[in-house]
Amino acid sequence: MQWELRCFILNNGIDPQTLLSLRRLPRGTPREQLVPDEEFEQVWDMASNRLRLALALARDAGLRRSAIESFTNANCDFDHGEVFGVTKNGSRYRVPMTNRLREMLSMVAPFAAKGESLIATVGRDRKAVKACTILWELKALQKKVRPGGMAWSMHDLRRTAARQLYDRTKDIRKVQRLLGHASPVATWWYIGNNGQPLTAAELEPEPATFWQKEETA
Repeated sequence: MQWELRCFILNNGIDPQTLLSLRRLPRGTPREQLVPDEEFEQVWDMASNRLRLALALARDAGLRRSAIESFTNANCDFDHGEVFGVTKNGSRYRVPMTNRLREMLSMVAPFAAKGESLIATVGRDRKAVKACTILWELKALQKKVRPGGMAWSMHDLRRTAARQLYDRTKDIRKVQRLLGHASPVATWWYIGNNGQPLTAAELEPEPATFWQKEETA
């Protein structure tokens, strides 16, 4: 990206100092698309086993689609009941398995070859999963369940998992661990408007009774 930007600057005769003087655009509002339980269950009931595993990895463990499509046995730790997520920079982090996810993974993992995607293992032809394959399958099923289709994506399941965890715990650090974010600031932005900023009323201490100093005669 830096090389492309440098070429663009040179080819168009732009003064690099001009770019430094430009103001950064304000960041947009966070996306608020969450997945209603009813819609999720409708898709789940009609989904293939491959898509169900992908849905569970997104909804229960909050994994990104790229991590789901490349999910292998190396991402499972049955001894500790955890799965490994992968951040955008390639770092791994741990997320506890739900009972549903553990059951599904334990049925698939023994049949997968070393380094083989578990999503591909569940498929009939066991071919490598191409980019966007899961998304295409999800969208096709959503149109089948509802003629007009549904608005949510795999990433919205990750966002829904984060939001519901915050609703239950009110602990931004736990949500940060679920998502694998390096900073809680990114997590706070990610969960959207439900993570409301602090108010003055919330910082007010509880009414307290103070001892009054007795005056001596």
